[in-house]
Amino acid sequence: MKTLIKTVGTGPHGSKDLSVDQAREAAALMLDGRATPAQIGALLLAIRTKGEADTELEGFFQESRSRILSCSPAPPVLDALDIGDPYDGHIRTTGLAIPASLWAAHAGLKIVLHGYPDLPAKFGVGHTRVWEALGMSITPWQKSLEVLDRHGIVVLSPCDFLPGWTALQDVRQELGLRTLLNTVEKSLNPLNARRMLTGYFHESLAPRLHALLRKVYPEQQVTLVSGSEGSVDLHAHRPTRFHPFFEDHSATPRTIAPPQYFPPLPELPARAETHADFVKSVLTDNTHPHYQLVRYQAAFFLWQGGHSADIPSALASLPDEYPSILPDGTPLTR
Repeated sequence: MKTLIKTVGTGPHGSKDLSVDQAREAAALMLDGRATPAQIGALLLAIRTKGEADTELEGFFQESRSRILSCSPAPPVLDALDIGDPYDGHIRTTGLAIPASLWAAHAGLKIVLHGYPDLPAKFGVGHTRVWEALGMSITPWQKSLEVLDRHGIVVLSPCDFLPGWTALQDVRQELGLRTLLNTVEKSLNPLNARRMLTGYFHESLAPRLHALLRKVYPEQQVTLVSGSEGSVDLHAHRPTRFHPFFEDHSATPRTIAPPQYFPPLPELPARAETHADFVKSVLTDNTHPHYQLVRYQAAFFLWQGGHSADIPSALASLPDEYPSILPDGTPLTR
């Protein structure tokens, strides 16, 4: 670990990028608990200061994916949509992924969500906290396919599918900064879903990330979305930039504009219970100001999940109302 730190942390005139093999070795040392907290922090901060190289991201992806695949209950490619939102959640506005996923799953799409609470840089409200605030349980890793088949949606935690990753939480909280782990974790695709939606924030990273994910996931169809707070949430009142999957592997960006004016999403306190209340109200009240926006987001998921040719046809196939019941049969009441 000292040698790897020296490679990336010598300074502006001496630092070098880690090769794929070196980055994979660094990830293994960290995930196996063979690196000290000080070494982990030093390496992550040095890479951040130097700038993340594609080889470094690829090495962390390779090592992490190999560990997930070694104990995965999923087939080589699962007919589902993996939603890769930032694990550090939302701090300015509420997220759309959970209510839209519930609606899209009700329409027949299988959806995989995953996350972990209280992570930098935003320390916001993520999927797992909202899911639990709704009264739902995080899906056990080995029962994930069974639950997905029965309910059409699962919410997973790396505590189950990549335990070594969660052991890095304390160091990350102490650093309080975004690191390359933030880039990798949202695209871990733990159940090998055939289609992937991954949120991104910085436009300069998008072409590199798209190329990298196509390399890591040659059997998957990957689309990047520049949504709200780096998520896959479509913007309510302006076009959203995205990099769709193309058979020829081109990375031409596109934009998708809302079909009408949707009110901006409310700024909510960073409390899971408040975000869960939004989910309940927007799914049970068809006069809610954001009801149609969530329905539009669900249609986007159906399109990207391969259930529809485009958003208009997805909207036409989507039930007009959500049935006001959670996947486990609990009534969805405010």
